[in-house]
Amino acid sequence: MMSVHGYVPDEFGIGVVVPVVKDQCADLCSADNYRPVTLSPVVSKVFEHCVLQKYGDMLYSDNMQFGSRAAKIL
Repeated sequence: MMSVHGYVPDEFGIGVVVPVVKDQCADLCSADNYRPVTLSPVVSKVFEHCVLQKYGDMLYSDNMQFGSRAAKIL
């Protein structure tokens, strides 16, 4: 229904940011030793997965993207 109307609830964009330590041996008081990880709502992750399954082929560029990219989902 959301893909038909082009509407995504604002709640799907809300997440909790949790700092995760990069290196346990480094200075734990330094902000540079942490990376942010966002915990998203499960419903938004399910919706994202469904959209990727349906429109994934259109979202991947052949040879235009360099570096790391996710494996193509079957």
